[in-house]
Amino acid sequence: MSATSESNKRIAKNTVILYCRSILVLLVSLYTSRLALQILGVSDYGVYNIVGGFVAMFSILTGSMVNASQRFITYSLGEGSFDRLRQTFHTCVSLHIVLAVLVVAALEIIGVWFLNNKLNIPLERKDVAFWVMQCSIAVFAVNVISIPYNALIIAHEKMSAFAYISILEALLKLLSVVVLVFTSFDKLLVYAVMLMVFAVVIRFVYSIYCLRHFEEAGNFKFGVNKELFGEMFAFAGWNMFGNGSAVLRNQGIDVLLNLYFGVVVNAAKGVTNQVQNAVISFITNFQTAVNPQITKSIAQGDLERNHALVFQGGRFSFYLLSVFSIPIIVTAPDLLSLWLVEVPPFTVEFVRWTLVYLQWDVLSRFLINSVLAFGKIRTYQICAGGTKLTALPIVWIILENGGSPIAGIWVNIALEIVCLGIRLYFNKLYNRLPCWSYLLRVVLPCWALFAVGVGFAYSFSRFVSECFFADAAFGVVVVVVLVWLFGINRAERELVVSKFMSKLKC
Repeated sequence: MSATSESNKRIAKNTVILYCRSILVLLVSLYTSRLALQILGVSDYGVYNIVGGFVAMFSILTGSMVNASQRFITYSLGEGSFDRLRQTFHTCVSLHIVLAVLVVAALEIIGVWFLNNKLNIPLERKDVAFWVMQCSIAVFAVNVISIPYNALIIAHEKMSAFAYISILEALLKLLSVVVLVFTSFDKLLVYAVMLMVFAVVIRFVYSIYCLRHFEEAGNFKFGVNKELFGEMFAFAGWNMFGNGSAVLRNQGIDVLLNLYFGVVVNAAKGVTNQVQNAVISFITNFQTAVNPQITKSIAQGDLERNHALVFQGGRFSFYLLSVFSIPIIVTAPDLLSLWLVEVPPFTVEFVRWTLVYLQWDVLSRFLINSVLAFGKIRTYQICAGGTKLTALPIVWIILENGGSPIAGIWVNIALEIVCLGIRLYFNKLYNRLPCWSYLLRVVLPCWALFAVGVGFAYSFSRFVSECFFADAAFGVVVVVVLVWLFGINRAERELVVSKFMSKLKC
């Protein structure tokens, strides 16, 4: 069996493993969110989301290191040098420990001041909100230290580890909500403390797995390789601008919504974020399975393989997301009413437009990773990150003039289309990717299929069926049929049929 065929088989296997995990995690997470909103109430649920969202803004300082760790660890593994891989991993862990300490210090100073002076939180909940922020800071620091261990698992493509650990994490989050039913203490505070404790538990589970399965993770010594540090620092420094712009854009818009509309709209955004995270996790699974192969193809100089992965990854990720987004877009009012006891205002609109935004976002994900794998990202991050940051002043002007809270998503969609063009240009410049071919073979066919799918699904819901479950099932069937007939080529259909027949014979 060829190396390419073996790699494709590994991608397919890892994707299936991660999808099975995501289905279980999705079911548990949806129920957990519903229960949390019901028990905490709209106001406290909104408080938790705005405080946690503000802490997440500081991922501007750490998000760049996620990609840096993933890129350099995977690249070293692709080069085949164990010593280089070991040095890279130990350097990453050391840097993340230092970074976690710095982030905690910054949050304790800036975060507490912002909580007390700027955030629109009911006065009687200010004290509890302070302790919620402390717990959120602790969770954030723990997650920062865990980044290199997660990157090591991904680089080795041991996705079954994520399956088991993620299921454990989802069950622990459910337990944190169930405990609220029986506690007589402040439920919001107990919820935050439980999430903090369980974050520490998951952190140690990841570490123990790496120590037992990967030789380079053992005998850790605090310190950095100076040459490697210089390369990582340059990469992370410019990547910080790109990641930071996305974080500032998203969380900054949430803060603007809080200032103009209060915590009720933040509750709607919190519910939308739960739907977004649940849906996008299925695409992230596919991305997680493919990305190591993209980075390794760049490390090995195999641009033909790189182009094939980017094109197929863009199409398949769009199709996979459409399977979920089209039924949700069509049935959003009924779905949210069935899921939640009380649906916050604007939630239906937030959910629908966020899914449209995500459809544009997934078309760029493999393009981004291909540019990052190449390593020279300064000019790219300035262009893409600068474009994202323009969302904040635009949204502020719209809201200041009485605009709808949905305007933030509309602006993000428009700017995401611009960023897609930027990413295509730099892929052509660095990796000789044919950008016009990507537009004609990926972007246009995908959106044509999406438009037809929404049209059929909406017409069925509007004129034929009055049953939520029938509408949702029809939406899924429409996407699958359209993808089978028009979304994949003949060779891909034959491959699916042959794999299916071989499984039946077994």
